[in-house]
Amino acid sequence: MGEYMLTTQFLKSRTSTRDFKDVDLKKADLEKLENIIDSEIIKLGKDDLAFIVQTDGEAVYKALDGKAGYKGIMIKAPAYLALNTLNDDPASLVKGAYGVEEIITELDKMGIGNCWITVGDVGEDIKESVFNYEKGEVNLLLAIGYPVDTTVREHQFDDRKGIGEFVFIDDLGNKATNEDLEQRGLDEIFAYARFAPSAYNAQPWRFLLVDDLIKLYIEDYKGNANLLDAGIIMYYIDKLGESISMGSNWEIKPELNDDKYVYIASKQL
Repeated sequence: MGEYMLTTQFLKSRTSTRDFKDVDLKKADLEKLENIIDSEIIKLGKDDLAFIVQTDGEAVYKALDGKAGYKGIMIKAPAYLALNTLNDDPASLVKGAYGVEEIITELDKMGIGNCWITVGDVGEDIKESVFNYEKGEVNLLLAIGYPVDTTVREHQFDDRKGIGEFVFIDDLGNKATNEDLEQRGLDEIFAYARFAPSAYNAQPWRFLLVDDLIKLYIEDYKGNANLLDAGIIMYYIDKLGESISMGSNWEIKPELNDDKYVYIASKQL
């Protein structure tokens, strides 16, 4: 399969489903999902993260309607996946968002749609009651289920920053040109990575290329939502980088402060 087809297939798998069939997830699919979650936890760290699947979608919807989602608009689904961070380490949120993206890839292979749901305005007592956990904090939800129409899937491609607005060479004031990125074989990767979703479509990620390193920063850091943004874009870079065998792992060490650019992670090219 050609590079273009792989990229197109990947971007198609990142679209959102907002209308789900009113049917429960099949037992076999739930078992597959639990196995996927188990492998993610082993990879990401069981002391840092947990993923909770709640199959009583009606109960979740009733408890969170008007509270969760953009402007309180809750997505109705037969089941929900919750990301539960078990400590206050900001790296856990970054890893958690990355893990959710990996799970989304597997859900897509199973024909299961999804939609991210923010829960920043939901009280912790409500989340604890709905998802039955005692430790940590639920930071985001994924509505999951079988799409009503697999051809109707949302992905916003408008209002995307130009590459020179978020990729820099050697210094965060030195904008990368297409020629700079072509020489490094990174032009296509960043051209498509900019379609990654982010809170309020703010696209806060900034990449600094120094020798054989990619360094990820967040501009005007605004809290946990930006840590989730970082984990998502890191996954996009990794998947899109498969075409050039960019296989190294991210070293995630957020340095949270009041600087204009907050360092999150880096990886070898």
